[in-house]
Amino acid sequence: MKKTTEKQEQSTVQQLRDIRDKIGIEIQDMTYEQLMKYIEKKATLHPSRVWQDNA
Repeated sequence: MKKTTEKQEQSTVQQLRDIRDKIGIEIQDMTYEQLMKYIEKKATLHPSRVWQDNA
């Protein structure tokens, strides 16, 4: 009898929830100034010039 191993994959919704929770923990006790610096340092999917030019 063959044993099969199941690969458990997280759904997209679960991945997004995990990301949300991680960010929430990271920014929990930040002041407004610290939060703005945090946001500026985070990598984005698109450079800001891309979405600003299309606006």
